[in-house]
Order: sequence, then structure tokens, then C-alpha cells
Amino acid sequence: MEILPKRICEILKDKGVSSILHANSVENSCLFLRNRCLMSRDSIEKLVTQKRPRKANHGASNYSILNDIFTDTVDIHEQANSVHNHGPVLLELDIEIVNNTYTGKVWISKSNPMKWDANTHHERKWFVSAHDLEDNFRYGSFDHMVVFRHCAGKLPILGYLNRIVLDDPRLRTDRYQVDYFSMAFGALKLAMKEGGFDAPIEKRECTQDCSCLDNYKSRNVDPEIMFSL
Repeated sequence: MEILPKRICEILKDKGVSSILHANSVENSCLFLRNRCLMSRDSIEKLVTQKRPRKANHGASNYSILNDIFTDTVDIHEQANSVHNHGPVLLELDIEIVNNTYTGKVWISKSNPMKWDANTHHERKWFVSAHDLEDNFRYGSFDHMVVFRHCAGKLPILGYLNRIVLDDPRLRTDRYQVDYFSMAFGALKLAMKEGGFDAPIEKRECTQDCSCLDNYKSRNVDPEIMFSL
């Protein structure tokens, strides 16, 4: 696939995309903010001495995408009415970051790597041309992700962070009985200060149909892992 970032940005805007989104744990999000960049799984593992388990991994180890950076074009938590498996912190970045990427390549996934297998053809994994992207990209699809490739596992985000949306599980830590939201909020504020960011942190407001509180309380998604520092 070879579509110029400028053309990708134009097409995404025409489709209604005004920002790209990256969800992650509190620990990793603070790491990104302090280092002023999103990081691939491979880059994180090089910086963090002890890797915590994650439920989803995009099949990165199998499909040569371990060093790629995935972003969504839709708020999956909001659309699915459920916890995002990658974490309670949502970093919202201005779409212009796609246009102003000076290193690496920007690709758009046609299907989620979790659905790939050894027989999945390239054309079913990725949009392969501007015409393909114009005709078949669907705003709101969980499959269609903006992927930053061949960028050495790092995407500078200083100047592009619009806001942070943070889940409130309405639970406290087992050991010190500190509420997770306040702990995460303070950690993110400190990390933003260290990284030179100035953006609002907003508490996520969910509808009555959202199951996230049940997910946290039942430990289907472990807040100890997602909110740990």
C-alpha cells in the first residue's frame, strides 16, 4: 500500500474523521505523555522491565506489526457501550497528525489483525489505493484503523493532543482504598506536565446502556492492571 499521508488525511476528513484515538492503560499512557510520543508494543517492552498481560494484542507477533502504532477513528468504548480492552485512557489526537507525519508510512487497515490468519491476502488486510480508501472506508468501523508503520515504533504527539478521556470505574484499590479515577487523574496530570502538554482530562460519561461499570466490578477487565502505575 502506498497512499500519501496528505491524501489519506483528505479522504478521512471527507468521511467525517476529525481525530484519531488511542486507548491504553494508565501506566502506558503516562509513559507516552512523558516521552511525548505514542509507542509500539516493542518500544514499550524495551522501556518497561516487567510487561503486564494484555487481553488483546492485534496478533502483532505473527504479522510483522509488533513495531506499528494503531489508532482508531471511532471511540470504541462509546460505540460498543463497553470497556475498551486496551485500557481506560483515551488519547484524542488531531487528524492533522496524519498529514504531518514526516517519518515512516501511514496505512489504513481494512480488517482487524485479530481476524487475520496465514491465508489472509494483503488486499484484505489493508486499503491498497486512494480509490480503494475512498470507496470502501466506513467511518465508525472498528476494523478501519490508522496505522503508523516503519516509524521506529514512536509517533511524536506534542502539539496534537486534543484531550484525554478517562474511565471512572467507581472502585478503590484493594490495598490503600484510593479511588482509581483520582489516582489515574493525578498521574496523567503529572505526566502531561513533565511532557509539556496542555490538554483537558475529561471523565467519561456513559449512557445507561453501557456495561463498563459491570465489567470493572466483576473483574472481567481488571482495574488493578488497567489503572496501576
